[in-house]
Amino acid sequence: MGSDLYFARSSAGQKSRTAATHLKALVDSVCWFMTNMQTSKTSIRAYRLKSFLNAAFFDVQNAVPFDIEFIAGEIEESPEFVTRRLMTLFDAGRICHEDGWLFPEISLIETHRNCFVDNNVPFRLTENRFKIQAPYPLIGLSGKYAQRLRDCGERVTLSQLCVELALWEANCLRGQTGMTASEIGHRINLQKSTLSTCIKAMCEHGQLEVKPHSWDERKTLLTLNPSHPAYREKYQILKAGLPTSSTEMQLQLA
Repeated sequence: MGSDLYFARSSAGQKSRTAATHLKALVDSVCWFMTNMQTSKTSIRAYRLKSFLNAAFFDVQNAVPFDIEFIAGEIEESPEFVTRRLMTLFDAGRICHEDGWLFPEISLIETHRNCFVDNNVPFRLTENRFKIQAPYPLIGLSGKYAQRLRDCGERVTLSQLCVELALWEANCLRGQTGMTASEIGHRINLQKSTLSTCIKAMCEHGQLEVKPHSWDERKTLLTLNPSHPAYREKYQILKAGLPTSSTEMQLQLA
């Protein structure tokens, strides 16, 4: 990876620490949902729809128009897919609709509150239908990254999103040139069998590279493939979406 991609470590002091804190919160939150919602094998398409709705609710405190064509256009999916998934969310008591708008139900609000509390992610209590607000547009950022990952292949899963985010975190914040499979599994809390299947698919699709370990010949390191067509675009999504100062965060919450 080129040195220009060490975006969080390239700036000293508070800016670097703030970016590091927010990237960790992003990785922790996505991994929490994968673990607690048991959705590691869920299509990234379903995750993209959920993150679109949840970003409106908990990032920016907005209801979503109950307009299938509008939602389908925003996430670049078919109206049929959106309809099926929304019906599932209605039946599960996760969202409701009033006067042409979608709102979160209490169970969805509590899920996000638990995610933030469990991962020590600061959040803001609000006196409206949404009750809580993320510290920065964290959910929307994960959704944008998921959409770009989705465009790379039909069978992309949430576990693949977690693997990529863990590798970005290791490289951009700690300067690691890669991670072993066991290190990734520990970071994202994924079982060995599921992780092995995930890594195999990602290597076959050119998302990951396998390199020899620098000092232990028994091990190999996994890295993001800088030659992959979407590599730099994914980096730009993360760089643009991560606040680098506490001032930025306060302005977003004001």
